[in-house]
Amino acid sequence: MRAGYLVTDRMRKSPKSSIAQNVTIKDIAEHLGISHSTVSRALSDHPYTNAGTKDKVRRAVERLGYVPNAAARNLRSDKGSLVGLILPEIQNELFGTAAQILSQRCLKNGLQMVFAASEDDAQIEYEHVLALREARARGIILTPTPRMLDKTLALLQDIPVVQFSRRHKRLAAPSVSVDGERGCLVATRHLLQLGHRRIAYVGMESDRSTGAERLVGYLKAHAEYEVVADPSLSRLGPSGPEFGNTAVMDILQSRHPPTALLLGTNALTLGALKAMRQLGMEAPRDLSVVGFGDPSWYALWSPGITTIGVPQVEMAEAAASHLMRQLAPPAQGVADPAPLISIEPTFLVRGTTGHVPAAKNARGLTRSSGKGQPSAGSRAAATRA
Repeated sequence: MRAGYLVTDRMRKSPKSSIAQNVTIKDIAEHLGISHSTVSRALSDHPYTNAGTKDKVRRAVERLGYVPNAAARNLRSDKGSLVGLILPEIQNELFGTAAQILSQRCLKNGLQMVFAASEDDAQIEYEHVLALREARARGIILTPTPRMLDKTLALLQDIPVVQFSRRHKRLAAPSVSVDGERGCLVATRHLLQLGHRRIAYVGMESDRSTGAERLVGYLKAHAEYEVVADPSLSRLGPSGPEFGNTAVMDILQSRHPPTALLLGTNALTLGALKAMRQLGMEAPRDLSVVGFGDPSWYALWSPGITTIGVPQVEMAEAAASHLMRQLAPPAQGVADPAPLISIEPTFLVRGTTGHVPAAKNARGLTRSSGKGQPSAGSRAAATRA
């Protein structure tokens, strides 16, 4: 033991246990030979406690491994330091980026981030929100479940909240999302310009804001080109690879299969590629494919996957900034940020899309000349895309 430091018997309960679990303010006071109240005032940076005493207390805290009771401190101040992040899961690169950036922003602002996975389950979501409210969290960023419970909505009414990636129509909170409608509109235009007329779409259920928007973009592009979107070529369901695999297998083995395929999430894209491999198909030789999102493996998949790119860092930074503004004191003359932030995606043309093979054209899978061109009002927009 170093000279000048006293370790009490209470601190020596077990050489393998953490000292921080046992040390109290009373131990620090005993160690320094000062009163309990003096230590307490020094730790709270009280203006009437001199700098020398504060410095001695700080050094003793570090040496003895004292950890303040955050719950008790929050009760005294009625102002916690926690920020909650509730996402469906963490494997998705977008959500992983959001967690990393929010954590960094919290640390810079003297806050701590707590992550929880809802698994897109409304009851689990409620339990996480309740736990955060009980812990006096300062604010919450969440990706709302489609069927959010009334009691969850009630808990979110009087706390700073930012909706991330999706919006819930009954939750009156600002949101940050990618413009999925625009992304699918541009992607479908690309396929139509290549001569495809039987374009399949596999996406999320339309009860999610993201699923509904992406389906609208797909249908809107067909309307621009005066091409009827065959409803038998659309499948909506869970966003995971299992559904993507099942849905694409079903579509590709139908009597009149598509010549092109648009996917609504990167997990669905993974399932679709597995289905193609199981059927011995290649893109774009047998089927043109456009994915959604741009995980690192997209560029490595030969010949590289054409996709709708999601600006992950920009979205995460916007959500973190939105929450930090809500947590900060109101600033005079500073306008509130837009309640709905929709960030435009990129469109990355790689090697999985191409013109309709001549053999398929000969079988009449595309419209005859004079049809399938964009209407006059949309021709310029289609060219820009």
